[in-house]
Amino acid sequence: MIAMHGPLVRVQAGDGVVVAAARRRLEWEGGRPEAARLVVGDRVVLGTSGGEPVIERVRPRRNALVRRAPSSSRPQVLAANVDQALIVTAARRPAPNRRLLDRFLVACHHAGIEPVIAINKADQGLDLVRGWIGLYEALEYPVLVVSARTGRDLGAVKRRLAGRTTLFCGPSGAGKSSLLNAIQPGLKLRVGAVSEATGKGRHTTTRAELLPLELGGFVVDTPGLKEFGLWNLTRSELVAAFPDIAAHAFGCRFQDCTHLHEPDCAVREAVEAGDIDQERYRSYATLLEEIVSGGR
Repeated sequence: MIAMHGPLVRVQAGDGVVVAAARRRLEWEGGRPEAARLVVGDRVVLGTSGGEPVIERVRPRRNALVRRAPSSSRPQVLAANVDQALIVTAARRPAPNRRLLDRFLVACHHAGIEPVIAINKADQGLDLVRGWIGLYEALEYPVLVVSARTGRDLGAVKRRLAGRTTLFCGPSGAGKSSLLNAIQPGLKLRVGAVSEATGKGRHTTTRAELLPLELGGFVVDTPGLKEFGLWNLTRSELVAAFPDIAAHAFGCRFQDCTHLHEPDCAVREAVEAGDIDQERYRSYATLLEEIVSGGR
């Protein structure tokens, strides 16, 4: 499925595109998912009704990147059936937000989606990111330092995208659309500037859309996100999504240690010793509080 247009859906069918409506009683193969709404990336089975194409069934999802919908207690699926997520953040404007980056990384881990970190706008200077890029590389996250404006290391991005389905995600203003336009100029995506008053990005992509690439594969361009609430994680799943914390958690005195206040906590000892980055630990603590307050 390529994109949603109100009640109509654009579907890639072979080399062509079909516009179809979905049956009211849509069949979900393998069981109805928790967020049972058609999303970009869903694989569907087409039929006809009155001579018009209709979506009859939805194949089981291999994976889905899900967040808690803003101001809601419901899940929101950004895209389904992707091979990897390119998490785009700006080097300077808007200011890089490591807490938001960590949220994306945790959500990708939980969904079984490979994350790739792309630091865009490298031409603006790297002083705000230079101190922590190596940290994420040490945790074995691929990190690409690029510039859509100057073309810096776009070849590395293209090699990552070729033949795969990639979800582009990140905060507003990070330059996702600019990066895609630089990779394939024919896409002609709208590009917005960063607000001089707030230093924050402006939305230019208004809905998720699956776009074919000339080099092979697809990208899912998504609207910029200002927040990313995690959905349906347990405490143990959260720890597993922080490899730096999980590596020390086995040394804690208590098996059910939260790593926040218990005595003889190997994780907090590692933070104090500088073996775990303090900002990463604060990300973990914030997310754990959200999970606990949500009853998980």
